[in-house]
Amino acid sequence: MSKHILITDDDPGIRKILNILLSNEGYSVTLCDGGKALHEQLNLGRKIDLIMLDIKMPGEDGFTLLEFLHSRHPRIPVVMLTAFNDLETGLKAIRMGAKDYLTKPVTRENLITCIRLILEMSEEERLKEERETAFRHHHEEIEEQLSHSMSTLDSVTRSTLMAFSETIEQKDRYTKGHCKRVSRLSVALGVALGYSDDRLEVLEGGALLHDIGKIGISEALLNKRTPLTKEEYKTIQMHPLYGDRIVSHIELFQPYRPIIRHHHERLDGTGYPDGLKDKEIPLDVKIVTLADTFDSMTSNRAYRKAFSPEIALEEIRLFSGSQFDSHLVDLFIEKEIYALTDFE
Repeated sequence: MSKHILITDDDPGIRKILNILLSNEGYSVTLCDGGKALHEQLNLGRKIDLIMLDIKMPGEDGFTLLEFLHSRHPRIPVVMLTAFNDLETGLKAIRMGAKDYLTKPVTRENLITCIRLILEMSEEERLKEERETAFRHHHEEIEEQLSHSMSTLDSVTRSTLMAFSETIEQKDRYTKGHCKRVSRLSVALGVALGYSDDRLEVLEGGALLHDIGKIGISEALLNKRTPLTKEEYKTIQMHPLYGDRIVSHIELFQPYRPIIRHHHERLDGTGYPDGLKDKEIPLDVKIVTLADTFDSMTSNRAYRKAFSPEIALEEIRLFSGSQFDSHLVDLFIEKEIYALTDFE
């Protein structure tokens, strides 16, 4: 459909010339001789893609009408027409919300170039707004699904998991809320992947308990402010094995063991404790690994301040395909799942 342009000018000669020029370019044109006719057209509810508005008119002048349009119809771009050949008049119009202004007499080249540019910009803004609206709706759906999924665990199971999670955080004061945030991010990724409720339960529980092995690490080492020695780092690397050993005795936690044991494995085989590679690593583990790393980087630690989300995402992009599953990284960024956590 052709774009609909509404021209408001009290000079019939100007209206006629503009109508001919714009109609020849394929635009649909409606002519108004003043503010009253403009208001009547607006009340009809027809789609208007652009308004050309003369500044000096009897009754409501162009500036008065522009103020009204900017307040009540902000999505309709306005181009002002003026016989005042001075910069200040045009700048005033733009400050009040006009997209541009043209000085009469208007040449065909200036008119067509201006109109085409403004319409293109308006279309880009419309598409951007539609994308943002769709994205908000998408996030609302994810939040709703997330809320549903997070409530599916049996209350006894949840209470047990939360108790263990709190125990972990009591050991490491710098990771308060870490397990809950990792769980939230992991479940959001699971929802985006179309996980069933049963799979989401395993993902949530495994994420909540992924660091349970830190119970076997001394608080002094976990909260050390200076760089770890080689031996100390080896001790820290034992926590997935400690965690696996702890939950091996609890029947309820058996589904979570792969996540607990392998959440520090890497696709390239350089992770720990078993040096698993790519397809050897379960998808649930890859999800928690990504969520764990992102939250760790964006949280304050004993030895460093938190990174910004932007820097953390760049690091994740850098190691996509070597440390992290590239499809999960793309999903994590594209769906802005990282935004579902809070940053302190």
